[in-house]
Amino acid sequence: MNEYISLQRIAASERVRTLVRVVVSAVFLTFIVTTVGVETVLGNVSNVQPIVVVVAIGLSVCNVALSAYKWQLLLRIKGVRIRFSTLLRYYYVGQFFNAFLPTMIGGDGVRAYYLHEEHEAGPDAVSSVVVERLTGLVSVLAIGGLATLLVVDRVPPVVAGSVLLVCVPGTAVLLGLLFTAGGRGLLERTLFGIEWFGVGDRLTSTYDAVHEYRGSPRALVPVILVSLLFRFVLVCNNYVVATGLGMDVPFVYFLVFVPLVEILLFIPVSIQGFGVRETSYVYLFGTVGASAGLALSLGIVMQLVLGVFNNLVGGFVYLFGVDRSR
Repeated sequence: MNEYISLQRIAASERVRTLVRVVVSAVFLTFIVTTVGVETVLGNVSNVQPIVVVVAIGLSVCNVALSAYKWQLLLRIKGVRIRFSTLLRYYYVGQFFNAFLPTMIGGDGVRAYYLHEEHEAGPDAVSSVVVERLTGLVSVLAIGGLATLLVVDRVPPVVAGSVLLVCVPGTAVLLGLLFTAGGRGLLERTLFGIEWFGVGDRLTSTYDAVHEYRGSPRALVPVILVSLLFRFVLVCNNYVVATGLGMDVPFVYFLVFVPLVEILLFIPVSIQGFGVRETSYVYLFGTVGASAGLALSLGIVMQLVLGVFNNLVGGFVYLFGVDRSR
């Protein structure tokens, strides 16, 4: 009975949090769009050549394929062999559920579920998804940090300082928590001790599965390289769309701003980053001379390409069934 009441409370709490995220996204979007002007945004977006949209969508598809391939590499390290086409389908279904589940990584739980239920991967299902996401975050921090060092004297101190303060400590903390004895000790004193619904035991088994990757450093090299390639393609995608919109901003600034915005999207304050991406683009690109109208238009187009398009493809895959063969 007590567990039922607890579940009811969790469900109610999640509904409230979802409502708050919807409101935050709506407020951000309404404020920034009305400030810049709807006519300005519509005019900019309508001027984008179809070939630019096609290239942007192509790069987006390429990145989903890179993510699925990186996931496959991580599973192979654990001896779990699943076809690339199957993992690609799982990844797209995860993209679909990202539209409804909390934060940008809500669909990761769906991907882990498919692995666990259809391929009996056990803890490896969750650990592969965790490390896949972790290596992606490390690549964001690495590219953002290095690019910021190149233009540290050409961006506002608050932007450069924010990026560097996030990138350097962030990388150290992530790697330390997951791959050092000290990190495990901290987790044992905190999260691993949670007895509620067996959360602590589940987190312990997942951590142990993640920790096993430390024994295969050479095998992780191509995983990290694919992560870096993914982020670079994402930056190029933004640059292609920006150029199509008529933005005249050097490529190196995209290497700084795009990773920073990707980090912000991990914070669960909006629905799939709506509002956060657009507002961040207006501020960041505005610091290097881009007009608010063009920066906002870039954010909206990228949201459509990276979010809505992938959601639709994922929904199509989910609707017509997921290939669950090994």
